[in-house]
Amino acid sequence: MSVEESSHPGSILETPAFTKSINDVLVNLDTGGEDAIKMDTEGVFTWHIDNWNVLKNDKVVSPQVTIGDFDWDVLLFPQGNRNKSLALYLEPNPKMVKDTEEDKMVPEDPAWYCCAQFAVVLSRPGSDNEIYVINRSHHRFDNFDTDWGFANLIDLYSLKNQIKGKLSGFVTEDGQLNITVYVRILEDKNGVLWHNFVNYDSKKVTGYVGFRNQGATCYLNSLLQSYFFTKYFRKLVYEIPTDEEKPNDSVPLALQRAFYQLQVSNLPLDTLELTRSFGWDSADAFTQHDVQELNRILMDRLETRMKGTKVEGKLSELFVGKMKSYIKCKNVDYESSRVEEFWDIQLNVKDLKNLQQSFENYIEVELMDGENQYAAPDFGLQDAYKGVVFESFPKVLHLQLKRFEYDFNFDQLIKINDRYEFPDSIDLSPYLDKDVLKNENETESHIYKLHGVLVHTGDISTGHYYTMIKPDLGDQWYRFDDERVWKVDRKQVFDENFGLDKLPDSELRGMTKEEYQSYLITRHTSAYMLVYVKDEVEEEILQPVTETDVPQHVVKSIKEETEQYELREKELREAHLYVKFNIHTIKNFLSYQGFDISPNPDSELFDEELYGKKAMPLSLKVSRKLYLKDLYKQINELAGIPHGKNVRYWKMDYRKGGTLRLVTPMNSDLDSVTLEEATGYKEDELFPLMDIFIEEPYLDLQYLSSLKEKNILESVELTEELIDNLRQNIFKLVPSDYLPIIHDIKTHSLIFIKKFSLANQTLVGYGHQVVAKNDEINFIANTLSKISGIPTDIIQFFEEISPNCVQMTKLSDKIFEAELISGDILSFQDTSVADINCFPLYENITQFYNFLRYRVKLVFSKAKNSVDDYVVNTANSKTFEVWVPVNISYDELANIVSQNINEKAEYLKLFAIYPNEKYNLRSNCILKDYLLRDYNCSLTPTFEYEVLSMPLKDLESLRSIRLYWLTDTYIHFQLYDFKIPNHFSVKEFKDKIQNKVGFSDSDKNNILFWTNSNFKFANVIFDNNSFDDVGKGVLLFARILPEELKLLHHLDNLENTDETESYSSTNESNSTTQDHKKPNDHLVVVMQCFKGIENRHGISFLFDLRPNENLSDAKSRLHKKFGLGEREFNKIKFNLLVRTYTGKVLKSLQDLTEEEEQKIILYNIMGHLDIIYMDHPDRLKSQSSQDRPMTIK
Repeated sequence: MSVEESSHPGSILETPAFTKSINDVLVNLDTGGEDAIKMDTEGVFTWHIDNWNVLKNDKVVSPQVTIGDFDWDVLLFPQGNRNKSLALYLEPNPKMVKDTEEDKMVPEDPAWYCCAQFAVVLSRPGSDNEIYVINRSHHRFDNFDTDWGFANLIDLYSLKNQIKGKLSGFVTEDGQLNITVYVRILEDKNGVLWHNFVNYDSKKVTGYVGFRNQGATCYLNSLLQSYFFTKYFRKLVYEIPTDEEKPNDSVPLALQRAFYQLQVSNLPLDTLELTRSFGWDSADAFTQHDVQELNRILMDRLETRMKGTKVEGKLSELFVGKMKSYIKCKNVDYESSRVEEFWDIQLNVKDLKNLQQSFENYIEVELMDGENQYAAPDFGLQDAYKGVVFESFPKVLHLQLKRFEYDFNFDQLIKINDRYEFPDSIDLSPYLDKDVLKNENETESHIYKLHGVLVHTGDISTGHYYTMIKPDLGDQWYRFDDERVWKVDRKQVFDENFGLDKLPDSELRGMTKEEYQSYLITRHTSAYMLVYVKDEVEEEILQPVTETDVPQHVVKSIKEETEQYELREKELREAHLYVKFNIHTIKNFLSYQGFDISPNPDSELFDEELYGKKAMPLSLKVSRKLYLKDLYKQINELAGIPHGKNVRYWKMDYRKGGTLRLVTPMNSDLDSVTLEEATGYKEDELFPLMDIFIEEPYLDLQYLSSLKEKNILESVELTEELIDNLRQNIFKLVPSDYLPIIHDIKTHSLIFIKKFSLANQTLVGYGHQVVAKNDEINFIANTLSKISGIPTDIIQFFEEISPNCVQMTKLSDKIFEAELISGDILSFQDTSVADINCFPLYENITQFYNFLRYRVKLVFSKAKNSVDDYVVNTANSKTFEVWVPVNISYDELANIVSQNINEKAEYLKLFAIYPNEKYNLRSNCILKDYLLRDYNCSLTPTFEYEVLSMPLKDLESLRSIRLYWLTDTYIHFQLYDFKIPNHFSVKEFKDKIQNKVGFSDSDKNNILFWTNSNFKFANVIFDNNSFDDVGKGVLLFARILPEELKLLHHLDNLENTDETESYSSTNESNSTTQDHKKPNDHLVVVMQCFKGIENRHGISFLFDLRPNENLSDAKSRLHKKFGLGEREFNKIKFNLLVRTYTGKVLKSLQDLTEEEEQKIILYNIMGHLDIIYMDHPDRLKSQSSQDRPMTIK
């Protein structure tokens, strides 16, 4: 430590006045171990102020003291820093060098920084160790944050005056004060100690970049980074052929581009292109989905795309392992087993301490004995071992830690935050099938090394994902947290992501606010997914990926986009030096179809596909210092107008309605001034984009008409050839005394003319005409008649005021009466055509303007994989595009589709396809009904068509039936949709659905149909019932239930016999009365609820009760029919709702012993259609509106 001589007030004492050691003053952050924060340098100095009273300046700086590589000083505000308290800041000064260009001193290293703990001690000279106050802090000093300290160190009165009972009076009577500073500079091993991440450059610090968060896509960003650094996987993705695809429609291409950009980009990337390829909208970007769900869906899509390529099956080799589920008899030689593949393993965390315990829990063997014996074929009931064992592990193993579990007691998802450890490497051989190990080579290893930790911090409702990755064979880990990447140590990877056991309330109450906050963060931060790589293939999996591995079309497109981005950035930096112009001429007006005189990229109606290059204005970029005369010269050269032509330049601007029109001619008297001077913009002000129209008087329609009358030109309808001819040869064609003149705008107006061609179905520029304000509009009509040959009396004009306003004008009105001014547009119609065979046909200007205003591009393709009975599978699978107005009717749209695919319009069914939904268009709709409110071309859905076997209107008259088909449980079902006539009987319905559902002829007669309403059993539907009898608000269920159906037929027959006939009188053995026997069983209704019979859920169904069957056996039989796992079924609480003479009675069957259950006969307690309530959580709870299902198209 050294002291520099200076002229600063006071002096640095040779020995500190305050004598406590630095370890007594500053907290020691070096806790030992390789990941601890290490001290680099430390030092102490005292700044002695001789006379406080002479410090009159607002800021005073101490002499500098060298500690480490920096010269430290104290910034003191003796009068307070905007307050009445002493302010004091510590400032390290790096080594400075002379910047010769700027002629000033600058840091030798612009990226300098210093991480330091520090303390400031104010003490009274002579009593330094008795009268003092200490303030401590720490900070990361850098070129942006050069000082740090205390804005309210002590109030000025207490500083100077002694106050009884308070530390005060640090300044002596003669104005002396000691300020002792302790500084400890720390090593910043990972480069982010106390970093605020402002101006942080991940690429520069780590060599890697991250992804920006779209809203709630941190889980996606984490998974993508994990896959990116699984470098063998990255190479496989690069091998998928994508040359002819577009990234917004191709998941593999979007992923290839994202991976390559991660390789080469210097800036964080966004995932917008990738999520678009998934078919996601902005709502998906703000919905935090599950990492595991995303992982499986993405792998499925990629595996599908790899089929038929040279990398087919490679994903399975990389990520797929095998496990065997088995039941092995204990006392006989029999084993039943099934081998299944897995992409990841879900491991329990609750009540387990570490990963090894989770694997042991996973392969734990269950003994099936007693009432739970296994029915082994050929051996009968046997004691058996039931379990799972692994046959093989993949090269890259994804382990999903079940941190999130459903709590059935509270009916909600909860996060398990308890401490749970995972190792850097793990030997998985103890969890492999011993038979597999016997047949293996002795040298084969099953040791796996950790390379990825996906972390979730937070709770169920709020949380954030990030990932820790070890990208290569070294030991350095990195944290990828959305757009930021930084180095981390092993403690941050392991200890800080184990979670934390809950502490007792007594211990929590004793914590400070900071300690409690730290406890909550540590407890709620834990690993959610682990990525292990088999050590034998670690080098292969993590082999470097070079640019040669990347598809060349991806490299080329990314490089072009990067160059364009850099060019745009350069243009932005230099924008204040230049002015950009759009130059509009009559040429682009003739080629343009739309509103205004040229395409407007800022308009909501703009779509680049609509306009060719000829319709676009010319672009010009010039220096703001350019003289106007030179600007005009450059404009003429760009437009192909020979210099010296008598033309006029109009400034253009936007009117209130958003239309771009002429404003005023540019002042010719200012030719010798610069653009900057002419416009009055200051040197540092940005010029807006400027629009200029070139008025060429020799192209005026009135002047052209006169050339035709004088036989100078035979045809004067404007074409590109005619324009070029007149520009080059007007002086040769026309005598000098007949050259056109430029009219005064005070007396004349320049009106643009458009022509609507009925035959061509176009509305494009025709020319412009300068007319006197006193002239009638009919004067323009006469000109057009002379040029085009259209009789004047059939010409009608419509003024194009704005896209939302097109009005007819009177020919007899004068220009000023019609309020026409320069830049206004009049359109007329050419109706000289006999027969037009096209569809859609816009018969007049008004209809065509409506088309232009509301047109939208639709892309149609044939619907795939349709299973509707009424769809005809034609060979036609044409894909095509059409532009139509949004208010087009369904019939008109169907006619357009019909012409493109050569099918009858009335037999077409059309669909609008959104990312997560497919909507069929109704026959009475208009297109706008199926577009987003603020639609535009990028938000317009794609469309599909189907060819029907009947007219759509007939199909719409059919009734939609949704059938819940149950196989062997009342929990899981398959959902089918059918359309049938209302008069359809159940018997006819069974015939219709047989092929689709897939039941046999023998099963057909054993299907029971019933309905539920509001989770309550409603009705049984028999073969002879029609769907007229089925309410529209009910749910329809069906299952093969021969016993229940037979019993129902018995009951139905009994109801149809004479009411006076008793059961006993029909209880005979002869066959003729067999159907009228009293059935032995009772049918009761089973309903499901949770925490009370009023909270119903699930499927209500019928169950038969048998005479002499005890409660235990009845529950066992119900368990088999219901289908829930044994452990969960045993948790169900049973209640009975029984009808008696005095009303309905609710009876509980809880807390019964096995002996008590053996004595209860439900048959004797319950009558027909009494109710059994099963009280348990709803495991089929429907998703809320916030829980959007995840899809990748």
